[in-house]
Amino acid sequence: MITQYSDNHTCRAQWDGSVCYLIRVIAMLVFISAFGYQGLLAKTLRVGVYQNPPKLFYDEESNPAGIFVEIMDLMAKNEGWDIEYIKVSWDEGLAMLEKEELDLMPDVARNFERDQKFGFHSVTALSSWSQLYARNGKSIRSILDLNGKRIAVLEGSIQQKDIIRLSEGYGVVVELFPLQNFNQVFMAVREGAADAAAVNCYFGDYESRRIGLNPTSVVFSPSALYFAAPKNKNQDVLARIDANLERLKSQPNSEYYRILKRWTAESVKYRIPRGFIIGAIILSSAFMVSLIFSILLKKQIALRTQELEIANQEMNLRIRLRTAELEDAMHKAQAADKTKSSFLATMSHELRTPLNSIIGFTGIILQGLAGPLTDEQNKQMQMVQNSARHLLSLINDVLDISKIEAGQFDLSKHSFDLEQSIGDMLKLVSPMAEKKKLGLSRDIRLTHKTILGDQRRLEQVILNLLSNAVKFTELGSICIAAREENEGIVITVTDTGIGISEESQALLFQPFSQLDSGLTRKYEGTGLGLAISKKIICMMGGEITVDSKLGQGSVFRVWIPTKKELEHG
Repeated sequence: MITQYSDNHTCRAQWDGSVCYLIRVIAMLVFISAFGYQGLLAKTLRVGVYQNPPKLFYDEESNPAGIFVEIMDLMAKNEGWDIEYIKVSWDEGLAMLEKEELDLMPDVARNFERDQKFGFHSVTALSSWSQLYARNGKSIRSILDLNGKRIAVLEGSIQQKDIIRLSEGYGVVVELFPLQNFNQVFMAVREGAADAAAVNCYFGDYESRRIGLNPTSVVFSPSALYFAAPKNKNQDVLARIDANLERLKSQPNSEYYRILKRWTAESVKYRIPRGFIIGAIILSSAFMVSLIFSILLKKQIALRTQELEIANQEMNLRIRLRTAELEDAMHKAQAADKTKSSFLATMSHELRTPLNSIIGFTGIILQGLAGPLTDEQNKQMQMVQNSARHLLSLINDVLDISKIEAGQFDLSKHSFDLEQSIGDMLKLVSPMAEKKKLGLSRDIRLTHKTILGDQRRLEQVILNLLSNAVKFTELGSICIAAREENEGIVITVTDTGIGISEESQALLFQPFSQLDSGLTRKYEGTGLGLAISKKIICMMGGEITVDSKLGQGSVFRVWIPTKKELEHG
């Protein structure tokens, strides 16, 4: 009987233990279903913060702030994470992340090298692009203007790698000035230690006015930014970041977009409205029409002045009156010319800045960084980008003509390799020639390749002649040749294109000459390229001529005087 009681007592104890365990499991499941996994998965994340306002930085009271910090705090609140922000420099933060001394590093653009070292989530946290900033008075309108310049960059940044890639691609020589943070990058330009600063658009827009720098026309390298983690670590955290970002970005009025609006000058939109695009094109076209009308008006004033001079010679009885009228008309013409020059200088800056923004934003949209596009949307955005580039080219040509006429067009003088310059210009036109299946060749026979002169302006002339040759040639080939002749160098560009009639050759080097030709309807162009080229060559002490027959092609001949160097390339 005692044994039986003991066995029953043992069984009952085992049964009670199983019931208690089952109750604990049920209670745990109820807790998880009621409160989620946050409480169970709560963890402390070490997040690096470096100085890059407004994206992330430490404010004057040493508190972490910025777009990425607020997004991180929002996700931490949703997930029940504890965040420990650690003040680092850019290089230091990436090094600590690789050593697993940090759990997350915000504001990191992905590339092949970083994908080997770090882990990333999938949904883009923020879209950005890079831009060059310079002091007032620095004329930097394209990558070619960076030749021989010092560029301040953040050490190890995406801008540093992209500037190297762009300079090599365009054949320009730049000297990089790497620094530890973006504030040092901007200060180096303001103090004259560097010619331009390469920074992201958020920092540039946020700090440029305070530092006293201006955005240039050079916009490049759109990029997507993420939170980075140590390789093969914190995969659960990265997955939750993706889930949070996907949910927040799908809601137009979410806290994500309110954060962006607080830290940027413009609110974030899903797409550029079509009405805005059409309005921008209409306004730009209206400006160009008024600009052309102003130039034509100036020509009419000059013509009227000549008629007054003839009338004064024929009417001796009224010579004093006519002389007074002529002087008055001349004063008005000069005043109008000064007003026009001031107007062009002001409006060109005001137009080129939004045009470059349009080109930059459409490039970002066409790459799909702001979301996928339909075929029709892609076609329309291509039209907007091409129209903006065409308008920007026209504005630059008109400004060059105005500077030449006002005597403000200066040429520099330094040694450069002419054969290399010709090769660089051939590379620029070769894609267009290949598209039309045209032969493109060169025949350079120079004893001395190094010459003294303005390399950029001579390359501008060569590029214009080659571009025209490709544009007006449908079948056949184009050849550029260089020879030494008459204490100078002769550069010829020969094509098998449509040719030029004798009547049109007389007007070929006059500004806007193509506007009165039926070719405008078939071939795009401002009619300013050859006029600018002729004035540049004349300022160099040379000459430019053409030999052409309608339907048989053309030969453009440029002769420039040269001074031989002691050492030749």
